[in-house]
Amino acid sequence: MRLDRGFDVIGSVAIIKPKPDDSPGKTRAIAAQIMRENKHIASIFIKSGKVEGEDRTMKLRWVAGSRKSLTLHRENGFMFYVDVRKVFFSPRMGTERLRVINQVKPGDRVLDMFCGVGPFAIPIAKKASYVYAIDINKEAIALLKKNIKLNKITNIDFKQGDSNKLAGKLGMKFDRIIMNFPSNPTRFLESAVKAAADRCVVYYYKFINASDRTAIKDENSKIRGIIGKDFTVTGINTFRAGETAPFVNRMCFQIRLRKNQ
Repeated sequence: MRLDRGFDVIGSVAIIKPKPDDSPGKTRAIAAQIMRENKHIASIFIKSGKVEGEDRTMKLRWVAGSRKSLTLHRENGFMFYVDVRKVFFSPRMGTERLRVINQVKPGDRVLDMFCGVGPFAIPIAKKASYVYAIDINKEAIALLKKNIKLNKITNIDFKQGDSNKLAGKLGMKFDRIIMNFPSNPTRFLESAVKAAADRCVVYYYKFINASDRTAIKDENSKIRGIIGKDFTVTGINTFRAGETAPFVNRMCFQIRLRKNQ
């Protein structure tokens, strides 16, 4: 039987995307097929709600296999402990994360404002001189700490808390700032600018219809308005970072800033 829907794989955990007409029996049959065809899958959950709240956790319901939600996931040559019930992690972002990682240069100082378990911060730290990672979810920071040790990283500092309150008060400026909070990044942009070095690249993620040129143009205007007078926006490039629902894309607005003298 050919599967009639997608599913995400995070380490040994599979997460099924439900359909409105799914019955419990059909869901169990799909889970059984996934486990037969993917021998490394040990746990299967189904999405029972959207990613919600400040902690960005996904509502999941156990379907088959082990009930353990903690797994070890490999991405871009690094290993990450991920608890799918307690933290947000999208394996579909792996290619986008690699795109950003590849732009980092030796000597860069990087701020990750919504770090999660570290899929941006840890690989970047292997290239950059220094990384500071923030997340409001205490479970994410606990796993980040384990992942830093697991990957033998020594140049990351981290803090659990609100990026709006912390980003501009770190006592340093950053060459690159990652804002992977696509549901509402706008309210954090002013704080990000306060942490920007004289020349800085901001990776600003937003859920948007990528085919709607007006929506993208409006977001560009909004970004320029928030940046303020201290910096000049020397360019904004947009990149698709995965479809999250029909006609909804995660877009990266890559903003290049230069401080005005």
